[in-house]
Amino acid sequence: MRKLITITAADLLQPASYKKYVACFSIIAIACAVNYYSSFPLWVRNQPFSFSLCWYSLLFFLFFVTGLLIESGFQFLQNSRVQFVFVVAPVLFALKVIAPFYRLLPAGIGNGYRTAFLQPMNWAGSFVMMIVLLLFVHLVLENKFDLYGRVKTQSLRIYFVLIVCMLPLLLWASLQSDFAAVYPKASIVQKQLGADANSLHYLLFEVAYASDFFTIEFFFRGFLIIALSKVMGRQSILPIALFYFSIHLGKPMMEAVSSFFGGLILGSISYHSKSIWGGLLVHISIASLMELFGFIF
Repeated sequence: MRKLITITAADLLQPASYKKYVACFSIIAIACAVNYYSSFPLWVRNQPFSFSLCWYSLLFFLFFVTGLLIESGFQFLQNSRVQFVFVVAPVLFALKVIAPFYRLLPAGIGNGYRTAFLQPMNWAGSFVMMIVLLLFVHLVLENKFDLYGRVKTQSLRIYFVLIVCMLPLLLWASLQSDFAAVYPKASIVQKQLGADANSLHYLLFEVAYASDFFTIEFFFRGFLIIALSKVMGRQSILPIALFYFSIHLGKPMMEAVSSFFGGLILGSISYHSKSIWGGLLVHISIASLMELFGFIF
């Protein structure tokens, strides 16, 4: 574990890396100011499908390619693999964000159930859609059906350390008003179903919520890190972390900001391990703790 921590630190603290981080932090600060404190939020809601697809594809692409330019300039832009990933990845994740799988819910289930399970249906549907699409992406890039990052990780100890280190921040966040407005997500079950809500409803909600983290890890720490690192090496980590930040702009600001650091750390570990499972453990553990603290506080 000590060796992996040393390698990760070496990835993130390269000579002159502070200049790159200053540039990224400036972009993150501007994005947060616009998204959370202006009348023109970057995370749009209740817009037509075609507009949302174009908007999110462009938003994700801009953060992704900005990270690339900060990290390495135009060095890799002539590579066909890099071009493919930078064009396709933002569109794929935009589809994941807006695909209306909630329409597959049975028509006769009632408005309360429909509202309570609208987002879980989207999470579950997006999981299936993204796994299929990532299999085809792997076929295009590697000439065989497979998923990036599915190999067994060598050790989970460093991931448990990360979870423990996150506990104070999660406790602090759970006391903030913007956190309380979002978590626990499963509280919508009680709000919509009232006395009809039972443990099975909560279980279905949380399982669907967990499926979303499978999607995210296979996409970011699997597909993006492993596919790009074959060309860019560890210079793939920062652009992906900035992309990862951009998908959190619909969440509380501190969660969005911290996601950039999480993207750097988990990206570095995935770059060396070629596995998503440790990152998945961290992601699901943190999400579960946020749900728990949301119920407690």
